[in-house]
Amino acid sequence: MGMKKASPVTRDHVLLASQETKEARETRIRSLFDFFDRENRGFLDYAHIEAGLSALQIPSEYKYAKDLLNACDADKDGRVDFQDFKRYMDDKELELYRIFQAIDVAHNGCILPEELWEALVRAGIKIEDEELARFVERVDKDNNGVITFEEWRDFLLLYPHEATIENIYHYLERICMVDIGEQTVIPAGIGKHIHASRYLIAGGVAGAASRTATAPLDRLKVVLQVQATRAHIMPAIKDIWKEGRFLGFFRGNGLNVVKVAHESAIKFYTYEMLKTFIVRARGKEAKADIGAMGRLLAGGIAGAVAQTAIYPMDLVKTRLQTYASESGRIPNLGTLSKDIWVQEGPRAFYRGLIPSLLGIIPYAGIDLAAYETLKDMSKKYILHDGEPGPLVQLGCGTVSGALGATCVYPLQVVRTRMQAQRSYKGMTDVFRKTMEREGFRGFYKGIFPSLLKVVPAASITYMVYESMKKCLDLE
Repeated sequence: MGMKKASPVTRDHVLLASQETKEARETRIRSLFDFFDRENRGFLDYAHIEAGLSALQIPSEYKYAKDLLNACDADKDGRVDFQDFKRYMDDKELELYRIFQAIDVAHNGCILPEELWEALVRAGIKIEDEELARFVERVDKDNNGVITFEEWRDFLLLYPHEATIENIYHYLERICMVDIGEQTVIPAGIGKHIHASRYLIAGGVAGAASRTATAPLDRLKVVLQVQATRAHIMPAIKDIWKEGRFLGFFRGNGLNVVKVAHESAIKFYTYEMLKTFIVRARGKEAKADIGAMGRLLAGGIAGAVAQTAIYPMDLVKTRLQTYASESGRIPNLGTLSKDIWVQEGPRAFYRGLIPSLLGIIPYAGIDLAAYETLKDMSKKYILHDGEPGPLVQLGCGTVSGALGATCVYPLQVVRTRMQAQRSYKGMTDVFRKTMEREGFRGFYKGIFPSLLKVVPAASITYMVYESMKKCLDLE
């Protein structure tokens, strides 16, 4: 005997769950429309919707106003009349009822906190009890510890995107944070609980692809950085080609890819851990946003921890890229690492770490400040208060990254020389000898291939990351 097919959800089901008549529902929707249409013009435009959402404490950063206008505006004339608005409400309430029924596994007409928690877990989202309690409290208007369909509907009615459990979690997270009294900007797509490992994989693959594509420029940069004589790009390219042909430009790239995957993982988890610590240290009121300085501090320390952890790999990579042999034979990683350990001792693996760490905070600070400034300028002068799209963000990121890299580049040269050559006694010795022999220009050797690497590296990382997000179902 076949299973009985579930009957389709109708508006009558919704009315029954809401415990209201058709007339009462019509009045409720009309009241909500009038709330947005305060000037009684008979239609809503973007400004009305944005003002209404703002009055309801729904954050403007997430473009909900624009998306809600698009969802309601069936004929795409930029205006929403009452019929458009009601059509949206009809469809949205049916959609919300379906997911309400899916979460309410006991079918007792309300969502229990444990049912919401189980639905989140099924979607790959694990949250703390405190966060779950805060979410339930936000939706549960009569504070009886359960969520009725009426409360569920009222909370999500103006959410313009598809009501999946993951989307609802994002929305809950954002609304709850605004309630605390902060203007928050959660980085799009990456919350601390949602598929963290998948984002890590996407980031790792993107980083590996980017490093491999720009490996020839990285090799050229390192070769030029360690040259004490006048450095020229074309002779350096010829030497690399003569030494190993095409593969010569990719020497050390395998280790570089391994290094970037580990560095990303350590930096990601340390950053998230530090953000939580800083937010808690500043008290409950700051939970929404740790602020620019908090982000800079968390990012700087996470970068320093990651850099210190993978630094021996970085040093071996530099030695591999700058290794010169008359026979043309290059030692394998194991032999090279063993030679460093035996001949120079374990401390040698951390030569140049101090200049490397010294560059992290200034680089992050300049990069962040320049990025925010450029983004604000593009919004004001190019986009005329519109939201910057991926290409504008990529452009701002490229320029700010190049500016930050240029400012701390002398520290990179000092680090590379300390890694590659044993003749230097320390950081100050590298600074002194470089200035004496090569002058100020010596600190900027290899900057051209380094800057040339910025645009393709950023573009490839962005494109691969977005493609990986689609493959891993993170959209």
